[in-house]
Amino acid sequence: MTTLLDDFLSGDRSRVIHALWQTIGSRDPRELDPLVAALPRIRRKAGALDLGGMIYSNNGHLEHALTKIEQYRDGKCWCAAYPGILTNDPRKEEAAGHIVIRSTSEPGWSMTYLCECTVCGQEFDVEQGDHHFTWWNWVPRGRKRRRGEV
Repeated sequence: MTTLLDDFLSGDRSRVIHALWQTIGSRDPRELDPLVAALPRIRRKAGALDLGGMIYSNNGHLEHALTKIEQYRDGKCWCAAYPGILTNDPRKEEAAGHIVIRSTSEPGWSMTYLCECTVCGQEFDVEQGDHHFTWWNWVPRGRKRRRGEV
């Protein structure tokens, strides 16, 4: 069975792209733990590839996946990975139980959300926009609640 690490180190552009999107979407320590120790190798091998991309560089997505692995390694909350990538739809994140949408502006192509992480309580202002595809820009608000705080 092929692992994400195998895909990242394969030198095959399509396998690396698959691995980076799996990493960006994962909250599974069984998938992410092997990537932590191999991070320098992944950076060297996958980072040397031109991953292409039409609207947004897939190398930018790779960098985001590697940043997520670093954040995971450093014990940061899963929500730390929201800023910096435009693909996290608040409605899907809420359906998965990752965040709660506290409020929204009037529905439309361009709108805003106030979201709260269900793990750490970090709040985000999320701007939704549309230009060739619908995107979401996550910006942290204020400070996170500490464990035990209400």
